Amino acid sequence: MKDIKCPLCGRSLQFFPDLHEIAMGRIGCPNCDWTTLLGFEETVWEEAEKIVSKFPPIMRVNVGDKLTYFGTRDFVTVVRKDTKSCEIQIETPEGELYIIEPKDVHKWPWELERKGGEEQ
Repeated sequence: MKDIKCPLCGRSLQFFPDLHEIAMGRIGCPNCDWTTLLGFEETVWEEAEKIVSKFPPIMRVNVGDKLTYFGTRDFVTVVRKDTKSCEIQIETPEGELYIIEPKDVHKWPWELERKGGEEQ
């Protein structure tokens, strides 16, 4: 199962088995204390992914993620994000630092993954 991060705190989501129902449980954030509804593990992972996908991209991108932005074909690394000012600081492969806004992003990390990895 791929690593899905909490859009509120950035920690990895976990499966919490139900104590009464065998093979059932919930997916949630141990830090923020939210979970999906009870279901089979594969189903609740899919539900968690749907829930997280409804958050704005600025909340879903994390430090260390790779993305592309308009004006370049290179992959850049997210160094910092500020959800209040809606800014993302990135580092280019040459080590230069820039601040961009979500509207400047061409491909988010989850869009690069969906395409099968690095596309250049």
